[in-house]
Amino acid sequence: MLRTYLARLTLRSRFALALSLATLCPTPEWTASEQAIGSELLAQQNTDPIVKPSDRVVLIGGGWVERMHRHPWFEMMMTLEVPSVTFRNMGWSGDTVHGDARAVFGGRADGYQRLIKDSEIAAPNVAILCYGENEAQLNETERAEFLRGYKKLIEDLKAKGSRIVLVIPRSREDAGPQFPNPAYYNSNLSQVAEGIRSLARETQSNLIDLEKFAKEQRFTEEGVAWNDAGYRASAQEMMRQLGFTNLELNKLAASKPDAMEELRSKVESKNEWFFHRYRPQNETYLFLFRKHEQGNNAVEVDQMEQFVREGESKITQWMKDQNVGPKTK
Repeated sequence: MLRTYLARLTLRSRFALALSLATLCPTPEWTASEQAIGSELLAQQNTDPIVKPSDRVVLIGGGWVERMHRHPWFEMMMTLEVPSVTFRNMGWSGDTVHGDARAVFGGRADGYQRLIKDSEIAAPNVAILCYGENEAQLNETERAEFLRGYKKLIEDLKAKGSRIVLVIPRSREDAGPQFPNPAYYNSNLSQVAEGIRSLARETQSNLIDLEKFAKEQRFTEEGVAWNDAGYRASAQEMMRQLGFTNLELNKLAASKPDAMEELRSKVESKNEWFFHRYRPQNETYLFLFRKHEQGNNAVEVDQMEQFVREGESKITQWMKDQNVGPKTK
């Protein structure tokens, strides 16, 4: 059933390394160590497709990932490329590799336990981890602690059967004199990025490097929160670094722009259901110290999974009706 698709992807992988290495050619912006690490990682990750038919891809990280709920370009692009792939978005604003933001009223250990529990709910075959943006604001000791925590998270997810992709955040934009100068932050981010590259090599994880991506383009108003165009452009770059070119979504946008918006609406709806599935608004009443009041309703949270799956079914049926998406014959 998947012969044509796999043949096409195999051919794609022959070119992916060359395309990706083109971005790592020596320029004043890349150090020799960055080039060496990047080349080695790309050689490792392009011998076989990272995202395969029927994979569950889970996005994990802070605010940049959380906002992908409403800017789901990467998910849309991958959905149109890989048969039966599904997505879960576990982004949480302010999150860290220690799960600090997920602790709610608990401590760091509680937050990490919640992070692992959330990943079990999402059940990834491929876990795409996007950390380092917040950590670029930390001191050297704290950044070292971040890398140790990142390694533990990677190892724990790999132990549960996940293939790992690490995303290096993009440098901050200079939004003008009315906003903080990003030079110091970006200097710290470069050190964080170097650490993540080394960590990817050490843990044999795949890598998407956005540090120098589209340096001259503006995707924010204040230098931090991305607009929709930024998410779309970065999704293209993420797909390219994973070995996907000549994307079906681009063809759909050119031929059926209204249809593309229909797909986006269905993906956003499904994502909203999953958001409420793993982050119910009133969890204090359902699971925590006020559960004696409404804890009997906690069973309904797990039941939301059926709406997530129904959303996925609607996406699959829509692709059939529109005759778009990956060809499996």
